[in-house]
Formats: sequence, structure tokens, C-alpha cells
Amino acid sequence: MSRRDLSGEQIADLIERFLNSRSAYPQEWNDFIECSQKTVQMDHYRKACYELDPLVNSHKPQYPLALEKLRNLFIELRNQSPK
Repeated sequence: MSRRDLSGEQIADLIERFLNSRSAYPQEWNDFIECSQKTVQMDHYRKACYELDPLVNSHKPQYPLALEKLRNLFIELRNQSPK
């Protein structure tokens, strides 16, 4: 897959949409976790989401601890975004 260059704010938005079951399109989450980011820092977040994916993007119930970790990534990214 081709590499993308999403900002922290864009990744936070994507995680928020995933958590709220409001993805921009059906495969948005999968496209994100499977496509490395150009910047090392943003690829770190993608990899963290990739590791959580089997616990949050599979059959119900989702694992509460994994959802909490995903929410924490979202919060961390939001706190980094310029206000």
C-alpha cells in the first residue's frame, strides 16, 4: 500500500470516528492501520492502533481495556494538536 502523511489531528479524527462507529467510508479504519505513515511519530500511532485492532474491530464484545487504550491515543493526539 502507498504511504500516507496524516497529521495528528487527522488521526485523532479518524480514531474518534471509529470509536463512534461513524467512519467516513466502510474500510477507513482498515486502510489506516494497514498503510504506514511517512512520519515516524504518526506511524507510531498507526502501529499502536494496528496492535489494538483485533481487540476492538472484531466480533462483539470489544475488549474494554483495548478501547480505553484507543481513547487514550485519541486524547494524546488531541492534546498535541495546535489550538
